[in-house]
Amino acid sequence: MLTRMGKTRTGKPEGCVSRGLLWMNRLSSKLQIPSSKEAPSSKSQGDVASSGSSSSEAGRFQAPNRGRWELGVWSFFGIWSLGFGVFASLVPLARAQPAPLPPELAIPGLPTLSPWDTVFTFQSSAGYKDNVSLSAVRPSGSAFVRNQLEAIVFRLPMDGWEFNAFVSGEDTRFLASQVVDVEQNALAHAQLKRAWDEHWSTSLAGQYLYQNQVVDLSTSLATPTVLAVESHTYSARFAVRRKFAERWWWELEPTLTRQDFNSPLDDYWEGGPKLSVGREYGSRSEAAVSYELSHRPYDHREQFTRAAIAIPGSELAFTQHRAQLTWKHHWDEQRRWRTTAKLGYESSHDNGPGYYDFSKWQVSQQIRWSAAPWEVSLAGRFADYHYPRQPVAPGDPRAIGRTDFSLNLHVERTLNKRVKWFLDYDFERSLANQPATGYAVNLVQSGLSVEF
Repeated sequence: MLTRMGKTRTGKPEGCVSRGLLWMNRLSSKLQIPSSKEAPSSKSQGDVASSGSSSSEAGRFQAPNRGRWELGVWSFFGIWSLGFGVFASLVPLARAQPAPLPPELAIPGLPTLSPWDTVFTFQSSAGYKDNVSLSAVRPSGSAFVRNQLEAIVFRLPMDGWEFNAFVSGEDTRFLASQVVDVEQNALAHAQLKRAWDEHWSTSLAGQYLYQNQVVDLSTSLATPTVLAVESHTYSARFAVRRKFAERWWWELEPTLTRQDFNSPLDDYWEGGPKLSVGREYGSRSEAAVSYELSHRPYDHREQFTRAAIAIPGSELAFTQHRAQLTWKHHWDEQRRWRTTAKLGYESSHDNGPGYYDFSKWQVSQQIRWSAAPWEVSLAGRFADYHYPRQPVAPGDPRAIGRTDFSLNLHVERTLNKRVKWFLDYDFERSLANQPATGYAVNLVQSGLSVEF
């Protein structure tokens, strides 16, 4: 639990969501290497980078600062896009493998290839964070110890049906912090997909996410706010995907999310459709564009006038538009070098006088190099927020604006078949024209990951 944490205006998440990306990436890497337990396979993986993208990408990606999670369907369902991409990419592998023989044709003594497999991983690390609460006024650092346990179950789509699920829990203990003692996360997902023919496929997914940590709510609340929160998120997604022309595809994804917070935050529903169109080219490279429309009604939150006064008896809801361009490219035949570039825009409008309206531009770039036993990735992110009807201070005509920068370096080395060593460095800087809201934070950690 979080202790001695009030309603601070500084903080960022660094846990479960970005790790969800790492889990699926790690699984994708595993499936590359034949073993007594795994069939020979190729890989390609969907990556979300904290915002939804259903196109494929291979390898590990780690969001800056362990993943910036702004609550809502936009970031939350990225994990589903990731899982969808990883296992969807195994379709060519499954088609290349001999299907299990029917009972009447089975040969005694001949091993049967099972489409099911499981992966269990324990990860332990230690590190230091120089601004635990990400405070703009009195930053304080602390060493920490982090442990994570995960389980993944998946089924290759040898007969058109595909299933994957994973469960994970993470516990971070700060050893010398006077603000945050413990941060905890848990994530569970399950997804069922059906490939109907060479062109059409559908999928149904459900997910639960628990977080007890410092979280940036600037998008969720439509005002610059960071709090220590305890939250439960329940989501469902249905997707229809169609391949057409030469290597082109489109995908329609209706989503529904329920977000429950502890006090003082208000709970809400959120849902809407997302349409993506993309084209694959070269060796598992891809370019895609997506648009998402979502509606978010709050349970009890009230509208505000432009003078920042609550309107009694009113009901607050947001309508949000999000667009994103994604380009993923492998630069050599061995796919050792890969880049992922994203450009996104988001606008949000409330159903009242517009006090909570805001817009956001975001660009990110990731570079990854992989050559056994090493893997290195460098990722950067820039985001610019504008709140046109929220003043910097009473009587100040300037509107609130904020700019965020983040950088992540990840180095990993495979020590043997089951053990990996890793090193992470995260930097994040937030600049704002509001007094006492900007901050900087550095985090470094190293540890071992063991599969069993």
